Amino acid sequence: MSIFKLVKNSKFICLINLPALVTVVSCNPSSQPTIREIDVQAGDVTLHVRIAGDQGAEEMLIAVHGGPGNSSDYMLSLESLQSDALSVVTYDQRGTGRSSRPSEGYALLKYVQDLEAVRQVVGSEEVHLLGHSWGGVVAMRYATVYPHRVKSIVLAGSGPPNADAAMAAQASLVRRINMLQQMGEIAVELPSEGKELVSAILPAYFSDSGFRMPDELANMSFNQEVSTQTYAAIGAWDFREGIGLLEHRVLLLWGEDDPFGSIMPEATMTALASADVEFVILEACGHYWHECPQPFFSQVRSFLGLESTP
Repeated sequence: MSIFKLVKNSKFICLINLPALVTVVSCNPSSQPTIREIDVQAGDVTLHVRIAGDQGAEEMLIAVHGGPGNSSDYMLSLESLQSDALSVVTYDQRGTGRSSRPSEGYALLKYVQDLEAVRQVVGSEEVHLLGHSWGGVVAMRYATVYPHRVKSIVLAGSGPPNADAAMAAQASLVRRINMLQQMGEIAVELPSEGKELVSAILPAYFSDSGFRMPDELANMSFNQEVSTQTYAAIGAWDFREGIGLLEHRVLLLWGEDDPFGSIMPEATMTALASADVEFVILEACGHYWHECPQPFFSQVRSFLGLESTP
């Protein structure tokens, strides 16, 4: 079943008992949400993982960041979802941020196994997944391999389950960039690649190209090598058949002015033929929830059954 909606718009060092493959870095005092940073061995990589809240909480949300090539540093605001009932986990994907470079490449199923390694170490039998952009591709593919480990899925500005739809959506982004170049809001001469290029075109990702970004977004990291090698490894991905078998609850959030247009959410909705999908368009919002935090967090909290905040 599908539902469509339009939404207006003093640190301490601590030690804990964990399996040997986990290294504990730090945690915060009890007056603030507990933060643990750990390193998790996942096959050929060591993944840096951040846990906000009680690791023994009844519910756990694992957030999967976008890219490929970004790290999880732009997702810290998701920790506001943490409560007595829910812990929030973020991690740097292989080759990004504080995670190590792989020796066995960037195949999509490698990303899936990395996510499973994180789930195993944080110790929850079933988790809620939140996938943003490229992270939505990883989250959906994970659900096709480990459906019994997934309670629900939140897809925010998610990539689609097939490469053709992603390529078509890229053309929409290019048109948005060209329009802003003509308006003088993005430079005509752009860097060829890397973090400099991402920073230069980032205004195109927002409904308001003059949006004043919070630091976590303005300083977002990007690794061009990871991006290039991942796209080369995953090729013409298409797992729509597997997605069609999922029967999970899914919240699909899409910015009304997302520069990728409507191609990706339509492809995702069509593929999720058996799932219980709630499709929500966030008004006056682009690709990142930072531009529309109130409706975004309200929708996620409601979907996860969390108490609303003032």
